[in-house]
Amino acid sequence: MVLEAHLSSHGCVPLIVGVTGHRDIVAEERPVLEASVQRFIAALQAQFPNLPLLVLTSIAEGADTLVAEVAIRSGCQVQIVLPMPLDLFATDFEGDALVKFHSLMAGQDVIELPVQEGVSDEAVSQSGHARDGQYVRLGSFLAAHSHILLALWDGQYQPALGGTSQVIHIHQRDISAMADTTERSRLDIRDDESDLVYHIPCSRKSSGTPAHGLKPGEGRWFTRDDTAPRVTELPLRYLSVFERAQEFNQDVCALKTWRDATDLQPDVLPAAAESRCADIRALFLAADALGRRFQKRVLWSLRLTLTSVVGAGLSFILYADFADQDYMIWGYLLFVALTLVSYLLAGRRQWHRRYVDYRVLAEALRVQFYWALSGVEMTHPHRFSHDSFFQGRDLQLGWIRNVMRFTGLQSDGGPRPDATALMQAVDGWVGDENRGQFGYFRQKAEEKLKTHRLTQKLITLCFSLGVTAAAVLAFAVGELATLTGNLLVALMGVLPITAAVRQTYAHRTAERELVAQFANMRTVFENAHRMIAGARTREEQLQILRDLGEAALSEQAQWVVRQRERPLPGSDAMA
Repeated sequence: MVLEAHLSSHGCVPLIVGVTGHRDIVAEERPVLEASVQRFIAALQAQFPNLPLLVLTSIAEGADTLVAEVAIRSGCQVQIVLPMPLDLFATDFEGDALVKFHSLMAGQDVIELPVQEGVSDEAVSQSGHARDGQYVRLGSFLAAHSHILLALWDGQYQPALGGTSQVIHIHQRDISAMADTTERSRLDIRDDESDLVYHIPCSRKSSGTPAHGLKPGEGRWFTRDDTAPRVTELPLRYLSVFERAQEFNQDVCALKTWRDATDLQPDVLPAAAESRCADIRALFLAADALGRRFQKRVLWSLRLTLTSVVGAGLSFILYADFADQDYMIWGYLLFVALTLVSYLLAGRRQWHRRYVDYRVLAEALRVQFYWALSGVEMTHPHRFSHDSFFQGRDLQLGWIRNVMRFTGLQSDGGPRPDATALMQAVDGWVGDENRGQFGYFRQKAEEKLKTHRLTQKLITLCFSLGVTAAAVLAFAVGELATLTGNLLVALMGVLPITAAVRQTYAHRTAERELVAQFANMRTVFENAHRMIAGARTREEQLQILRDLGEAALSEQAQWVVRQRERPLPGSDAMA
């Protein structure tokens, strides 16, 4: 399959290291800085062998070029992000610097951030407000898409627009900096995974040595922790996020079949959209296949556990109430053992937690794919699709935001697609009564309702038969009581157990809640279908798709909460 090959060739999910730093680093310190960058890269490669490093850099003179050269020598993939189209950015270089710039560009993937709407190429080609705005955009892009920001910085905060200090501030404080103002896009006072910086102090030709207490080349992890902002060891909360991504890569590599995965529509994309959406599509395929695999294992474990409970109850009743049935004690022990094995296996392998994680990842990537395909943009120019995922900043799902930071690189950095791609997104995502998400939720809502009604009928039948058995036993006399007594007692025991087990299964799988969820999403997509058909402009359609994605992500947040309220037996998913 083409998507499988794409996924394999791209190394699954990388660990993204964004680079920011001064252009005027001191030449005498260069060997010390190179050695520090080399140690940093080598430590990450050793600690996370299943997370290939991807270095994001603009390869500007100074720190960016230094890190790029070390990264290439270390075997890292380098993604070059230019603040503006190449012909405009190249004017920053001359002489030997220009030669080195082109040599580093050769053979590397390049993202050229387009000139902002309403700004001319001529304005950007000259020093001033428009060009500064492009550098601010570059800093915001690097800060938003980096899992770790590597900063070669003197440690002194400066107000320069798009400068190193500002990029670090954007990354750590979730501040959106514009060329003419600085504003916070949302209040965020909780710990999250997006503020991690590795700071390597350096001197500058323009201002001398680093800030007091900082030694050139002595790298430290730098976070917004007020108690211990600079530490030598990677803080645990980031470690867990990277380990979850590494586990995902390992699970992808272990996939032997992709038959369970459901591809996104449309099957064939325009050439321009293919480059924007290929990574999203490939990782959706992997997440969907893994989500279905672990869902099967979770349901297998739950069904085995509950069936064993019924079997143990029946064995006990037969052992206790029927003569010459002593061997049933072995059946009882067998069923108890099966229950225990199922419980321990599901817990040890963390099937439930992985099912929840991969299902949520797939749904988040679905939204990101159709936003990228259609050209949906966030309401703020320095916000991206991953910023809409769980804005409550659930740290346990921070690794999913990191995946979206990677898959959004091409779509967030490229130009807007045309109207053809927009209509493909509408057809593939929204669809109609028989296809797309509208058709899917319509069908699933009906199926879930039938299943819920079947559960109610089964429970009612079990209790009715149990009561009938009790009534017959109560009024039976003589030989009839002797012949049917033990059988009726067994039915009185087994039927309530069966009803309780079915009710437990329905509760654990949120059967009743899913009826409401699917019905609600059917209505959401039905309304979106109607509203898009009546929209008069492309902008109205894009607004509807953005709202639709926000609604889908919100529904996923509620689903996760339900899963946490009702963890399956043996699950440590929410630990």
